[in-house]
Amino acid sequence: MTTSGRITIPHSAEDIAPSWVQQVLQRDLPDVTITDVYVKGSINQDEGFMSDIVAFDAVGTRNGTSQRYSLVAKLTDFKRPRREYSKVLHVQKDMMEVKFYSLLVPELPCVVVHSTSGTNDGDHSHTDSFFHPKCYFAATDPSSMLSVRVMENLKSQGFSIKPNRQPLSRDEMMLTVGAFAQLHGQSHRLEHRLGKPLPEKYDWILSGAISANEPTLKAYINEYQKCVETFAAVFPDYPDLVARLERLNVQKVLDVERGPRLKVLSHGDCWVNNIMIKYEGDVPIAVKLVDWQGIKFFPPTYDLANLFLCGTGWDVFHKHRDAILAHYHQQLQETLDLGEPSGLQSYTLEQLKTDFKADCQYGVFCRLMCRTVLPADQNMLRMVQEIAEWGVL
Repeated sequence: MTTSGRITIPHSAEDIAPSWVQQVLQRDLPDVTITDVYVKGSINQDEGFMSDIVAFDAVGTRNGTSQRYSLVAKLTDFKRPRREYSKVLHVQKDMMEVKFYSLLVPELPCVVVHSTSGTNDGDHSHTDSFFHPKCYFAATDPSSMLSVRVMENLKSQGFSIKPNRQPLSRDEMMLTVGAFAQLHGQSHRLEHRLGKPLPEKYDWILSGAISANEPTLKAYINEYQKCVETFAAVFPDYPDLVARLERLNVQKVLDVERGPRLKVLSHGDCWVNNIMIKYEGDVPIAVKLVDWQGIKFFPPTYDLANLFLCGTGWDVFHKHRDAILAHYHQQLQETLDLGEPSGLQSYTLEQLKTDFKADCQYGVFCRLMCRTVLPADQNMLRMVQEIAEWGVL
């Protein structure tokens, strides 16, 4: 193990020991004593491209009562980076998630759910976020550049990712946009409290400014061109649509720094594998957003456009889009409650719908860039065709 401050950073599952887990939990669970740890092993062999997620149970006592905690340790794993990620970018993304959990989440004026049923920590005053998993510890070791995030095990609570990257249904989308409304609304409340844009306090949040000479932009443009070529090969009978995609201005799509648009804290990578859903029978009842390694300061409709293009199919996009956006807008207004008109509170549903249509070019860009994990199919084709009909492409 290597050390970050007082608590060490594990290199592998072998480093997850009772004394270490006790240190990790004590901030949120004072007086806890961990006597045993049962490591179950990696639970994301076929999921996740950058981290090894190790499940383990920690057993002990707190306030004289036996306790059992079902947890995961998300560990940096340089053996499984995405093909296009350098080690430097890999480290940057892991550090982004560490900073999200350790610096920003404690500041968010969270809308919380008070537990009325038995909780495994024995503390009924404990509150949990609606839209992300509870994180007990997140840190990076500067010398090794390894990171760890210790979180509640959502799978043990009945949450799961849709198998085989199946698109979200209408009801699943309703839950998910509600989670985004919480994220966007709470970040806006925090910004209102600070009196300045979030990136001015948290300078690690990607604000969207991008230079024409920046290597990252050139890499995005090159990759996007390959994606359009793949789309053209899959759909050779749609040359006009391909031509529209080829004309998409990638710099303009990504550079949201310019102009007076309202911006919020955005997940930035809201495709179907970063959404975990809990069911009662076949009915979805709760959702959590995971993998916070791509946080941005973007207009709220960027997350929504990404979600529609990378999370659901044409049927939901075409038939239920207005109802889903209306639900998001309602949940957003309920989350704000600032007591005075400010920013998002004056953001009308019609403005939201207009912005969503315009920002679907960003959703198209995201979907094309997911070509290795979300291959072009009829759902994608029909959504892109409908967006093209709006004059967006």
